Parts: sequence; structure tokens; C-alpha cells
Amino acid sequence: MNIKKILYLVLIISVVFGLRATAPALAQTQDNLDTTLARAAANSFLITLLRPELVNTMKFYLLDSVNADEITAAFQANPATSFEVTGADWVSDVTYQVKATMQPGNRPIAVYAGKYNGRWRIEGIDLPLAGETAPAATGSGEATAAGVAAPVGVVAAVADNGSGQLVFQTQNGGDIYLINADGTGLRWITSGIDPQLSPDGTRIAFTRWEPRYELFTINIDGSNEQAWTHGWRQMKSPTWSADGSKLTFSYQQGGRLEKERHEINLTLLAMRGQEPKIPAEAVDIKIVERNGMQFLVYYLPADAHWFLKQIDLATSQLIDLSTERHSYGPTGHPTEANQVIYKGKNGIALNNIDTGQDQPVSTDHRDHTPVISPDGSKVVITYWQDGHWEIYTMNIDGSNRQRLTETPLTVLAENTRLVSEEVYGKMRFVPQENPHFNNAAPVWSPDGTKIAFLTNRTGQWEIWLMNTDGSDQRPMFASGQLDGISLNYAGTDERMLSWR
Repeated sequence: MNIKKILYLVLIISVVFGLRATAPALAQTQDNLDTTLARAAANSFLITLLRPELVNTMKFYLLDSVNADEITAAFQANPATSFEVTGADWVSDVTYQVKATMQPGNRPIAVYAGKYNGRWRIEGIDLPLAGETAPAATGSGEATAAGVAAPVGVVAAVADNGSGQLVFQTQNGGDIYLINADGTGLRWITSGIDPQLSPDGTRIAFTRWEPRYELFTINIDGSNEQAWTHGWRQMKSPTWSADGSKLTFSYQQGGRLEKERHEINLTLLAMRGQEPKIPAEAVDIKIVERNGMQFLVYYLPADAHWFLKQIDLATSQLIDLSTERHSYGPTGHPTEANQVIYKGKNGIALNNIDTGQDQPVSTDHRDHTPVISPDGSKVVITYWQDGHWEIYTMNIDGSNRQRLTETPLTVLAENTRLVSEEVYGKMRFVPQENPHFNNAAPVWSPDGTKIAFLTNRTGQWEIWLMNTDGSDQRPMFASGQLDGISLNYAGTDERMLSWR
């Protein structure tokens, strides 16, 4: 089949899916998230056209009704080495169009993306004819009506990032993406909570809380989403065993879910000659008078109980792990299939699932999100330090604790200023909001030589990279690979990153 016939077919596909002339007000009525996801799907599809080995990935983006073989044949006849986006906008209330020129030859192409069953897919394309040219793009980086910079080239690989793939979530329960460690191959997978790649890098485990609490796995190409168990309150942090046969997750059950108010009648106790008994965890303690009597008022903070369960993926059998009642944020041991590390009430512990025994790793309740190094010798954590988050490592036995991240003194001096505020009718000078950067959610590279983490040191949350001693801290994707994707770390022990 020649190129003209292929063009004719895809134009028919475009008509079938209702492509219409651009309505001026449509771009303003679309949800910003949908715009970002539609654009990302179109961009990722365009990248697959440049590389014949990505033909299966290309098919992942296409609707079943779009003939992938004809598209592949067209580009085999006229290979492209790069593309530039020349325009992007909504062409209907459900279809987003990205226009580009393919190089060499400055050949025009238009890609149409639509949302199907919650996933953005390519519903039609206008293929370039051999020798056909498109008008040159005006300017460099000029914003179009849809907020897309034009022209935009193919994302280049980043050197020295290491190997493997990184899965990340934008926020708790947000979108889940997969990207190669070198910054290529970005693609949206699904949405959910605390994603983690399987040991062989082929699947992702995650949970959702809507419409019910449920544990899932999905292939890294977005296919074969499978539910495993449900109903366990606030299920999160699913983690694979080292052999990939089991998943462990945390869930909430019992305890004090809300802050509780208590009061003691001091006048009555005095008449009886008794002393008030105040719990050690009491906060906001004060004395109030009412009806001629004195009362001591205090609050008990919320104290939800968390436990760990494990499911065998071959048998679907569930077991309870013998851990304390504040077991949270588990991560599987990378080499020992029967061990999992987790945050407890008073620090971090390593649990042997077979024996039910805990081995204390740290005794500081401010330690969070432990992840064991690929060789099993070290642990990296997020640490709550003086009102902000920092990253530390230690040996698996808790020794040799080392701090890796720190806000420079010059930045602290520059941002630590006194501001005036009125307190009880008087002006006072107090320090402004905490000037420290936050650094959180670290994970090891597959070879154990680097650590990826989240930081807000530039004013927004970004994925950064550093050596395991804290040196050479830098943005992991500094060439715009994640443009248009916003990240947010809420500090609830969420797993933002997984690297295999």
C-alpha cells in the first residue's frame, strides 16, 4: 500500500473520531491535567516513530482501530530522525491535537489524542507525504494557545544518570509515570498510591482508595491491571519480596483516629485530697474555670494503629506479619525474600517474616521511609529534622549514620530574616517561615552507586540525583523531560520513587 493510500485511511480514521476545526474557546474549558496528559501521550507517541525497536510501545498508545502496521510501514519507507512540535490545541471538547514536523524533510504530521477508559490514547494521525513540507516554526520557545512551547525537539538522553527505569507518582493517589533513568521514554501508566517496580522490572505494584481500598499490579506498558485484595483500610506502600512472588503492604486498623479532648475537675480532686493524673502523651494542657470550679483540659493526639499483611501472588493467601502496632511504610529486602524493613513507632526495624522476629535498625522516631541498598548492606531514610526533611544513610545494623543533604549556610543566612507581627496588640519581631530546603523519598540506583530523591530547593518539588556519600547533587532530568508534570511530597511516608 502506498503512502497516499495510508494517508487516506488515517484521514478517514480522523473523521470517524470526530475531528473538527478548532473552536477558540475550547482550550480555556479543558482541565489543565487533561491537557498535560494528552500532550504527554502525543509526544511519547511521536518519539516511538523515530525508533523502529519501539514498535510495541507505539501500539500501546494507539487505539485498536488505528492500524499500527501501516504507520510503521510508512516510516520505514521514509525514516525520521527527529521532530519539532509546531502547535498544540484542543480541536474538540474530547480530542487534543499536536502538530509537528518530522526531520529530515520538514514533513508535517498531526497526532490526535483522546481519553479512553481513563487512559490517553492516539485515536488518529495525519501522516506526512514524502517530500511534503510544513511552514517553518516562528521563533523558539514561543507559547502556543495551549501553553505548549514551540518548537520542542526530541528529549535527549542524560549522561551519567545510570541505568534502569524509574517509576514515580506525582503525589499521593496521583498519576504514575515510568521513565528511563537517562530521561528517555517517559510515559503515563495509571494513577494510584505508592508505586513500586517488581524485582525483574516488568510490573508495578500500587494501591487505590477509591472506589474502595484495593491492591493492584500492572505491567510497565500499562496492560494487564490486576486487583489482588481489597477492604483493608488505607492500604499503602505495597512492596515486592526479593523473588517477586509476594507483596507486603501496610493498612490501618484501630487506635485513636482523631485528636481527643479530656478534662479533669481539679476542684473536686482537691476536695478529695487527690492529685490529677495526666497521660505522658497529653498536649495543649491548660486550666479553665467554669461554674466556680477549675478544670484541667488536655488533648490526646491521634494514634492510629498500622499493621502489615503479605499476599502470596500464586495462591492469593494472606498472612499477618508479626510486627508492632505502628508498622508503616514497608520495603522489601532486595536479596532476602523473607525480610521486610519498616518504620515503627520508635524507629526502624527489620522483620523476619518466617520467624516473626524484629531486628531494630534505629531507635529514632523521626526516621521515615527506609530503603535497603541493592547489596543489603545499607539503609537510606528520610529524616524529620527541625521542621524539615533531610536524607541520611546508615549500615543495616544502624551504625555509621551519615547525613547526605543540608541547606547551605549562605542560603540560610540569606533567607533567615525577622518579620514583624502583632501579638496581643503589640508588635513583635519573629523569625520567618523555616528557610530550610526539604529533601525526601530517597531510593537507590540498581547498582547502588547513586541515590535519587525529591527536593524543593528550587521552589518546586523535583527529582534530583546524588552519589551515595551525598556528593554531586544535581537535577536528574534537567533537560525538560518532566516539563508540565508537577510533583508534591506531603510528608506522609509516601513512596514517590522506585528504581530498578
